[in-house]
Amino acid sequence: MSLKKVEQVKSDKGFKIWDVIIYGIIIALVVVLFIVVFAKRDTSPLKGVRFKYVNEIVYEYDFEKGEISRNQAYVEITEDTDEKLVLRVSLADGGYNVVEINKSGLVRIISANCPKQDCVYGNTFFNSEIKDNSGYLHCLPHNFQILPYGYDIDDGNIII
Repeated sequence: MSLKKVEQVKSDKGFKIWDVIIYGIIIALVVVLFIVVFAKRDTSPLKGVRFKYVNEIVYEYDFEKGEISRNQAYVEITEDTDEKLVLRVSLADGGYNVVEINKSGLVRIISANCPKQDCVYGNTFFNSEIKDNSGYLHCLPHNFQILPYGYDIDDGNIII
């Protein structure tokens, strides 16, 4: 590098005005997207849930009315008390998920025979329980979903 070029680099400012404007626009866009994604969540209490297995609703529970529908081929009630309802969902591929519905408005998968058990313990991408209308449970290996009323997942797209 020539000495003239070195002097020119030393005399230049680090940022030009257009650099600052572009970085400001990018930061504003990120903030707006963050607000849109997290402020629009429906955190109202659960009214009910639907269990979906391979795009078929196999069970539906309304927290005011109680059980609405059940496909006996898949869903078996193993415990029913005043506080909670425990269901075993036996799936066609030989898999199962055991789901606990706390009648005060909490739903969680308490056991499953899938390898990673993300639906039971949760991870970065999946919740381990539903307590409001802002999320859902999904057991990927079994293609089993628990959706709050108002959610529908069709081919990977969430429809609200």
